[in-house]
Amino acid sequence: MPPVATLPEIDGVTPAAQATPSTPEELAQALREADVSGKAVVPVGGATQLGLGMPPRQVDLALHTVGLNRIVEYESADLTVTVEAGLRFKDLQAALGEQGQFLALDPAVEADATIGGIIATNASGPLRFSYGSARDLVIGTRVANPDGSLTRAGGRVVKNVAGYDLNKLHIGALGTLGVIVELSFKLAPIPPALATVVGEFGSLDGVAAAVGAVLHSPLSPLGIEVLGEAKQLVFRIGGYDTAVDRQIRELRVLIAGHGGTPIVVPDSFWEDLSAARRQAMERQVVVKAAVPIAQSSALVELLEQQLAPLSPVVWAHAGNGVAYAACDAPTDASGLAALRAAVRRLGSNASLVITRCPTELKQQLDVWGEPGSSVALMRAIKAKLDPRGTLNPGRFVGGI
Repeated sequence: MPPVATLPEIDGVTPAAQATPSTPEELAQALREADVSGKAVVPVGGATQLGLGMPPRQVDLALHTVGLNRIVEYESADLTVTVEAGLRFKDLQAALGEQGQFLALDPAVEADATIGGIIATNASGPLRFSYGSARDLVIGTRVANPDGSLTRAGGRVVKNVAGYDLNKLHIGALGTLGVIVELSFKLAPIPPALATVVGEFGSLDGVAAAVGAVLHSPLSPLGIEVLGEAKQLVFRIGGYDTAVDRQIRELRVLIAGHGGTPIVVPDSFWEDLSAARRQAMERQVVVKAAVPIAQSSALVELLEQQLAPLSPVVWAHAGNGVAYAACDAPTDASGLAALRAAVRRLGSNASLVITRCPTELKQQLDVWGEPGSSVALMRAIKAKLDPRGTLNPGRFVGGI
């Protein structure tokens, strides 16, 4: 029997029905039946990110993946694993950890988040700096299509694709093209030694200078975080003991050389930081901004200044040019619109997405922003793969 799923609510709308299949074939059949009968389908994993996106135009069926929660194949010697999409992310990491391995994704997600939901929303964390994002780690997908078919892309070995890499089509697509039912990943060994180095600075200018110095040095931290209000620069490092000790020494020297003060933190600092991020993600409004890496510190400062009346918590994956701000909800969306415009002035490809906010604000402002010139191609792909507009209608970029 599959787990019992709770009927979800998406921007104030509750689906009339739900289904919790226990096999990919059952899920594909349920999707086909909905498609034929003109019902709009919302794929649901752990229901932790249903606030992402615009309000749906129509919701008839919540199609849950939590019944698909098995590890299909795990080859520890090959550093690959294939799992069903409804497997909880924390359960996957626990199973891999028994073999000294892990999936190098570390998004700030809740305990019930499923691996399929994480991939469908393209969630990532600070380890993206060294290991890459989901687009780098997914090597195979199996997807249920609205016509009831199941299709595969990629496979279960790291180097196996000749031709178009169709895996990437469904990463970050919010389940608008098909429902991911199975995923294959390349894995990484858990570093034998881990440590966290923290520097405290008097200004974000010093933080920016230190980040630039690290990026142009032989040092290789796993992640680089900027904590806005505290003006702290946090490095996560890992490897063999001697290499970790060397990086600790050199990072402390570099911090001091750029006007910062290395500070001693408890061994649990990195885990505590991750827990604090998860808590912040529950605030009324969460925004995610992306800018050129060199503008990371400027982005943090901008987010703090513009959102100051809303008591923001701001942090950045400085090695990737991505920053988050979590804050109280404003009375209207004008300030968020002004913030998006200010972020875009930090670089030609700079952007801001509102990943969480009350439905009332979504009625005033598109959470995705301007879709850009690629939206015509995106609509053409949607029309080909989901011609009746069955999957998540209206929730994605450009109203797709």
